[in-house]
Amino acid sequence: MRKIIVLLSFVSLLFIAACGHDSSKHLLVVVTTDDPVTQSMSMVLAEQSMKKGATVEILLCGKAGSLAIKDSEQVLLKPQNISPQMMLQNLIRNKISVELCPIFLANSEKSIPNLIDGVTIAKPSIVADKLLRENTKILSY
Repeated sequence: MRKIIVLLSFVSLLFIAACGHDSSKHLLVVVTTDDPVTQSMSMVLAEQSMKKGATVEILLCGKAGSLAIKDSEQVLLKPQNISPQMMLQNLIRNKISVELCPIFLANSEKSIPNLIDGVTIAKPSIVADKLLRENTKILSY
């Protein structure tokens, strides 16, 4: 009898592990605003989500695309005197994927060599896959 109870407990644990909910979390942060305070908050929340175990990806579009451009104007914000672009570069160093809308680049006077290290050009079909992925939360700024 004891062997049966142990066996049933073991099988139950395996079943729970196999069927349990997926605790992985994906966060796609879409940044379009040119407001440096809002850009900074999007970076802060991306970093905090990463620290809490989420897989974080950032998509820059519209006026926020300038964050991906070397030598773009930077606004240092208090209390740490850090710019949104500096925060973005820190996220890249922490292995967060950062992509730039291809439409932004195509309609600017900039090209791939003008991008800060670690930024890639988004592929719409792959971004669509990310949007439709299970457990993905989308934050848009």
